[in-house]
Amino acid sequence: MQALIRFFVELCALRRPPQDLPASDALLAMTLVADLFVGVLVGITAGLSSLASLMQGLAEILIMLTALYAALTQLRMRHRFTQSATALLGSGALLGLLAILPLSMNPTGSQQTDLAALGAFLLLALVIWGIVVTGHILRHTFGITLGQGSAIAIAFEIVTVTIVTFMFGGA
Repeated sequence: MQALIRFFVELCALRRPPQDLPASDALLAMTLVADLFVGVLVGITAGLSSLASLMQGLAEILIMLTALYAALTQLRMRHRFTQSATALLGSGALLGLLAILPLSMNPTGSQQTDLAALGAFLLLALVIWGIVVTGHILRHTFGITLGQGSAIAIAFEIVTVTIVTFMFGGA
């Protein structure tokens, strides 16, 4: 377990590629559950109900995995799905855990305090780093540059937020 956590830390530090993960359906399932669990914790910390957090987390994961599968299938690289999906889910869970602290500083609350401003800054830094990590994973998955992978990550994030907001409102 420690080796797996260390791998995801190194992946998020851009020192390991997703293809270093074993292509394991069990590992994919484990990271899916971890990412969903962390997503619910993040949602609750941000002030959502546990049900709303769960539904949004499920929608985000479904959108991400569907888009990844479709792109890999279209490019005849479907054999990379398990490792890429595991890397995206595992890094998402790790970065989500890190986001709990800045979210607990109430960065989106009505009162503007120095602590809330620090929380907002840290949260912004994590969002940017998450885009870079996703770009890193996509770079190795599709054989593109980090800039191209990051651009895809930004576009995907915009589309996902738009879809989830449409489905669940501003909650």
